[in-house]
Amino acid sequence: MVSGVSLNLIELGHFAAYLAFFVAITQALAPVAARVFKAPGLRTLSVNGATLLFLLTTVGGLTILYSLLTNNFSVLYVASNSNTHLPTFYKIAALWGGHRGSLYLWVWIMTGYTAAVAYHGRSRYPDRLPIIMAVEGALIAGFYGLVLFLSDPFTRLFPIPPQGQNMNPLLQDPGMVIHPPLLYMGYVGFSIPFSFAVAALLTNWRSELWIGHTRRWALFAWGFLTAGIIFGAWWSYYVLGWGGYWGWDPVENASFMPWLMGTALIHSISVQERRRMLHTWNIFLIITTFALSLLGTFLVRSGVLASVHAFSAAPGQGVYLLTFMVVVLTLAFGLFLVKGGYQQAEESFISPFSRESMFIWNNVIFTVACASVLLGTLYPLFLQAATGARISVGPPYFDLVMVPIFLVMLVVMAIGPLVSWRKANVAKLRGRLVAPVLVGVAFAALVAIVWAPVYWTAPVAVGLVAFVATTIATNVARAVAQRRKQHHEGLGRAFVATVLGNRRHYGGMVVHMGILVIVIGLTGSGLFAASKLVMMAPGDVLQVAHERVRFDGTRNVRGPDYTAVQGRLTILNNGAHLLPEQRVFFGSPMQVERPSVNSTPLRDVYVDIGDEHDGKWEIHLFVNPLVNFIWTGGGIVIAGLAFSLSDYVRRRKRVTVTSGAVASHS
Repeated sequence: MVSGVSLNLIELGHFAAYLAFFVAITQALAPVAARVFKAPGLRTLSVNGATLLFLLTTVGGLTILYSLLTNNFSVLYVASNSNTHLPTFYKIAALWGGHRGSLYLWVWIMTGYTAAVAYHGRSRYPDRLPIIMAVEGALIAGFYGLVLFLSDPFTRLFPIPPQGQNMNPLLQDPGMVIHPPLLYMGYVGFSIPFSFAVAALLTNWRSELWIGHTRRWALFAWGFLTAGIIFGAWWSYYVLGWGGYWGWDPVENASFMPWLMGTALIHSISVQERRRMLHTWNIFLIITTFALSLLGTFLVRSGVLASVHAFSAAPGQGVYLLTFMVVVLTLAFGLFLVKGGYQQAEESFISPFSRESMFIWNNVIFTVACASVLLGTLYPLFLQAATGARISVGPPYFDLVMVPIFLVMLVVMAIGPLVSWRKANVAKLRGRLVAPVLVGVAFAALVAIVWAPVYWTAPVAVGLVAFVATTIATNVARAVAQRRKQHHEGLGRAFVATVLGNRRHYGGMVVHMGILVIVIGLTGSGLFAASKLVMMAPGDVLQVAHERVRFDGTRNVRGPDYTAVQGRLTILNNGAHLLPEQRVFFGSPMQVERPSVNSTPLRDVYVDIGDEHDGKWEIHLFVNPLVNFIWTGGGIVIAGLAFSLSDYVRRRKRVTVTSGAVASHS
């Protein structure tokens, strides 16, 4: 029985959401009103309203969450995405498990970012902060309009049903509990650099005065987006039962495209900070990255795509999202075309062979990669709209186009850190490349001889990974040796001091090492995986690659909100047991196959169970080499990013301590 408090609390949340919508509009219009009415004091409403906006949105979100936890089926969203059998862990996740709730989470996160920028900017860029807040307010108001008028999670349902429907069974997994919030933190996070860029264009704010702040927000968003993509691949692998982790699904591509351009942006900002170049190009990258985030939102939520990752949506929501996206991007790119010229580079290229030129090649490669993914993702939609024909652009196209691009990217990753700024010393560079090239060639030859791969990409990829890893190692070794010579320190002390002394640089090197580990995982699992799909009776033995697996039969099991037929298999090589299931969840007609995986550092044995025919069961067995390198590499990337960002915290503390010391002596 739902209490009266729970029944009425949702109305408080609904009122708070409407109030937040009007606060967002006020935040967007306050600087305009200040200019029209010649009342500068109105500008502060944009800044002061940011915290109120976040608090009101939080009230609304907490009332939805409370309704889910208390089984308040008078709320349509709760009745559609939860029931009394759903575990509490997944009731919390149901907040973003459905279309309406996930949109509200999107707005909630955006208001959180806005409040954080308002706090961060009060003492750092107070003159431009109201404009930044106004841009964020306009974006929030646009999304709030979609939430409240076309996708309202507060809608009531009467008469109250005694039981709700279940959360989508595919989403009842720890990976999917974590994946969407991480992805949204990445998507939404790129709105902050976008707001900085628009504010800079509107006020002729020189980019060297704000690009450093933008870089930190971009890194923050990029890190969350990276983690979201990794967790999404992990969920796809462990839950969907197809033995893979990335299928170039349009919705997967929707998150990958802003990641590519965000990566280009982070590298390009380094050139601007070091050489005061690429000002205009960086603003273009900022707008484009956020544009791709909006495009991803449209693809996932408009209903134009059929995908296990996409939400179904009413027709009006797709039209609203498309209109909103077109208006925002038309205004942003129009403003860029009109006023982007004031951000002229203050220094020019001295040599085509320099560190900054390598960053340019980095940007070209990432841009070409993004354009290739964009073409493969949108071409079927344009063709269907124009001719009515339905086609699918899948892995064959993407593998053919993207693999060479990423191999070239590894070459640039290896050479870039070895090249000097302004103009490279060719003789010195040649000497530094000898050892990495020899190591890379040796590893490539080893793979080609020992494994005799069918695909040329395996020895090339492994050779390039060894090449890049050696350049990173020798780069660090030279820096440590130089410090030992200058300070007469031991090896361990010099290494720690070198790395801690430049966390931003060496954190980036750790990120690069994580990417290399991921490349090894992609190469092994992508080129050397093996699988068989057979019908098996109890006692039958199946061999795939070097793994022998025996089918021992099935049994019925019961979970907290589902019943299942559980297969029992034994890996004869090591005695490990595999327990794949076919689950039927309460309140849902969907039958979900849940695979079972036995993992070691070097391979996964992965099995999925299908239907039964004449006493035999459909068994799909995979042996996936090195797939765990992908998850390990993802963890290394995030750790490297966190270490790099810690340099900013260290510098802030140093500034604070210095300021305090100066104040105490004055």
